[in-house]
Amino acid sequence: MSLPALTPPAFTRRIAFAATAFTAASSTALLQAPSARARAAAPLAAQAPPLTRLALNGRRLVAIGDLHGDFLATVKALELAGVLASDGSWCGGSTVVVQVGDVLDRGDSELAIMRKLRQLSKQAKAAGGDVIVMNGNHEIMNVMGDFRYATPGAFEECRRYAEKKRAKAQAKGEVSSESDAGMDGNDEGMAGVRARQALFKPGGEFARWMAKNPTVLVVDGTVFAHAGVDASHVEYGFERINREVMLWMEGKTKMPPKQVLESDGVVWTRDYGGKDAGNQYEAKFCRRLDAALDAADAKRLVVGHTPQTTGVNSGCKGSLWRVDVGASRGIYGGAVQVLEIVNGRVRVLA
Repeated sequence: MSLPALTPPAFTRRIAFAATAFTAASSTALLQAPSARARAAAPLAAQAPPLTRLALNGRRLVAIGDLHGDFLATVKALELAGVLASDGSWCGGSTVVVQVGDVLDRGDSELAIMRKLRQLSKQAKAAGGDVIVMNGNHEIMNVMGDFRYATPGAFEECRRYAEKKRAKAQAKGEVSSESDAGMDGNDEGMAGVRARQALFKPGGEFARWMAKNPTVLVVDGTVFAHAGVDASHVEYGFERINREVMLWMEGKTKMPPKQVLESDGVVWTRDYGGKDAGNQYEAKFCRRLDAALDAADAKRLVVGHTPQTTGVNSGCKGSLWRVDVGASRGIYGGAVQVLEIVNGRVRVLA
């Protein structure tokens, strides 16, 4: 199955209904972003950044790949991981689950997945475990107003969500600009688009949800990034990347860091995607990965981003694991698989 090529939104043409999010002038501004030194000198809001480092302390670790709006595939992955009970509640005990991003786009049930994972995260914490959802390139795209890969069903899900929120606000005698977004009865066809814009724009409700998610995460000796990392990302600082993405998603800064915009950035690079990314010779990418892992004092990298037609697989002599199996029906609808790491031992659950 051939998938449309994705390129970083800073370098692509905006579709008409999202034109308000990024103009040509703002694209130019991204290309002329301040230097790393200038960014370091800029004042930042005094708020706890997303989680960047986590110690397992003997706990089990599970990695889940891209979900792309497919609620059924999400349920299957969680059940396969042994953390979802038949009644939909958390049963994973102290297990730590990391979902590597791209919950959004290509499927109709994005908000349902986000809300379910948030619910499970609360239940997991109470049991000594955790559910950590990361930001992928599709999360970045949607906050930028790039909705090219949102389905009609996804727009409708946003419209229904905004409508229910509006009804609740009215019942309480409250007024909510977010819940009223797109509710113009004379323009019903655009209601879902406008609701999505309101929910995902910087400072919007679901953008604020995603602001709490890491973009790069280190769990003991395992680095998680949606697409990959190199030594320059380690030098820039994983904590700094997470903090700057958070501030942008919250609407407190005008642009995200270049590390999530560039074609070789942490949510965009295809260097670690293997043959399914068109990389026939991995040696040079493995050298790049080795340098990054050495700098980060880590043993392995886990990525999503590039759907793997052969299922979860490894490269670079086991220091790279690819967990995007194209499970969403918006991709391949492939068989669900997840990655398990226990006491440093890695195995694929299928």
